[in-house]
Order: sequence, then structure tokens, then C-alpha cells
Amino acid sequence: MSRQLHVHAVPTRAEHLRTVVEIVAILAAGAWALYTFVYEQRIKPLSQRPAFATPTTIEQGPTINGAAILTIHKRLDNNGDVPIDIAASTLTVYGETLASHTELRIDASRTVPSISDDVPRHITKVLYSVAKLRAGAVDGNPNLGFLVPPHSSADEVFVVAVPVRTYPMIRMYRKDYITKAPIVHKVPVHIVRGLLGAYDLASSQSDGEYDWFQEFAIKP
Repeated sequence: MSRQLHVHAVPTRAEHLRTVVEIVAILAAGAWALYTFVYEQRIKPLSQRPAFATPTTIEQGPTINGAAILTIHKRLDNNGDVPIDIAASTLTVYGETLASHTELRIDASRTVPSISDDVPRHITKVLYSVAKLRAGAVDGNPNLGFLVPPHSSADEVFVVAVPVRTYPMIRMYRKDYITKAPIVHKVPVHIVRGLLGAYDLASSQSDGEYDWFQEFAIKP
């Protein structure tokens, strides 16, 4: 009858310490990986400021019964890492007429002096005007938003018919109140009447307000 021998190895203090160190290192690496992921994906983007562009393009289509058909693309490009939203917006198209003669105009501004001797243009009539208070505005429409995720774009399309002989040029105004989404504190903005009775926006705060205008010559 043979005897069975059992050998029990008793870890030394150094081996105990090495095991504890290895466990702590593994836990620390996991915690750091989790923190890095959460920071890069959640915390860091929330601390960034919005980065965006607000291009507006005009395409002239056919002329029907003396009216040029214009298609206006009002776009918002989100170039940043945080979502953005438009709390309120307005777009107005004015018809412009040309004076029958030139007149010398001198601007003696100290910062941007200029001299003009071209045919003056006059804003004559409101051809189109719209204003929207969206969900991010005080008293805005809760069902109306314009959320744009990071690195994406969205646009609105407007079609305007312009009498070619009456208005050889147009002037277009655009105003947007843009902020990071979700909008926690609603923007205190309201609709007012602007030039020639067109719709405009007014607010007690200028942060997030972006204004833009452009002239466009109508092709005969």
C-alpha cells in the first residue's frame, strides 16, 4: 500500500504583496479605461462650445409670367462635437429698386471710410417674411425644433417669386438664435415688427444671436 504525499506551498509575504499589486494594477487600468471612455464620450463634449456655420444659398429658376422663381436654402452646419438647436429664427426677402441716376455718396467713418458713385439701391417692399419661435424659446412652440447632431447638417427651403421688371435685386436678412442642445434655459426672444413691417426677432440677450444679410441680382 503506497502513501500519498501532499505538498502545500505557503505563499511568502513577497508573493502576497505581488498579488495585491497586480490586482490593484488591473483595477486601476480598468477604472482609467472607463474614465477615459466616459470623459471622451460624455464629459468632454458637454464642456465644448458649439462650432457651426450658417450658409444661405439662392438658386434662380425659370421666369414664369414675369416672376423669377427663387429657391432659398437656409442651412445650419454643425461642425462641432455637441448637438445644437435653433431656438428662434427669421428670414425676410426685400425687393430692391435702382435709382434712375448715380449720386456720389461719401462715408466719413473713421474705421471704414468709403466712396460710392454707383446707382443707389433702395429697399422698397417686403416680398417674404417669416419668424419662428421654436421649443427652445420662451413661449415658443414645444413641437417645433431644429436639432442638428454633431458633424451633420439640416436646412429649410423657401420658394419666393420676384417680379423681374419691378425688382431687379433682392436683399435677404436672416437671424437665428443658436445654442447647445438640449436647451436648458429657454431663450427670452420674441417676435417684433422690423423694416417695412417685416417680422424680426428681439431679445434681452445677445449671446447666441447670429445675423446675416445678402444682396442678390435677379437675372432677366
